[in-house]
Amino acid sequence: MAQLTDLHLLADPGGYYRGVNSHVQFQTCLRAVCSADPDLILLTGDLGHDETWAACGLLRDQLATCGIPALVMAGNHDQPQLLRSCLARHASVAPCGVAVGNWLVIGLDSHVAGCMGGRLSAVQLDWLVGILRPHPGPCLVALHHPPTAIGSPRMDAIALEEPERLLDLLQAFPQVKGVVFGHVHQAWQQQVPLPLMACPSTAVQIAPIQPSAHPDAPGWRLLRLEADGRLHTRVMRIVHGQVTPDEPLTQGVPG
Repeated sequence: MAQLTDLHLLADPGGYYRGVNSHVQFQTCLRAVCSADPDLILLTGDLGHDETWAACGLLRDQLATCGIPALVMAGNHDQPQLLRSCLARHASVAPCGVAVGNWLVIGLDSHVAGCMGGRLSAVQLDWLVGILRPHPGPCLVALHHPPTAIGSPRMDAIALEEPERLLDLLQAFPQVKGVVFGHVHQAWQQQVPLPLMACPSTAVQIAPIQPSAHPDAPGWRLLRLEADGRLHTRVMRIVHGQVTPDEPLTQGVPG
């Protein structure tokens, strides 16, 4: 699988977000991802910066040219209803689960209208229990907002509200092998209480908390899901036009 996040697309494909053409950079990253032919693309939020149908349409058209199944989550810059109306025929839209081999990949919707931070409703958490309980195989959970502090006062102030509600729930299901998220515009990883992984933006990066060989380059995260429950991951970057690994291959918790 491949995770791309924080695209910040604009209605105008020639427009600039924080000094970069976010549409061109997303195209470059998506082209590299598609050449690797993953089984699923995770898009973990902040997809359209200006919350317009046109920006969603640009994403829809790019996904159609790629032809790889996608799971889309809303971020604080998205409108879930807009994503669903524009993308539902071309991608799975969270909250939902997608089977990848014997794995279940679950996308959550942490969007809160008018807020930078995120929240998961009691209804959605109950739904999560209901989808986890009958699935005996390994699972991966994805959402936009970090379910933990990453050590950045700026980003920790707008993370997921009451993250312990989600983490406590997930720890009750040993088949959950990790959580991936966006929002923080950087590569970040922690192994406890279970593997938690953030992804660089395809657009603009934020000063990293953890060391990175290419902290300012656009990128994505590759994930290899083994049938026995092992999870391997690597961050990739576009550096001077070339696809470049950003960190060594890392193994998660064995199944």
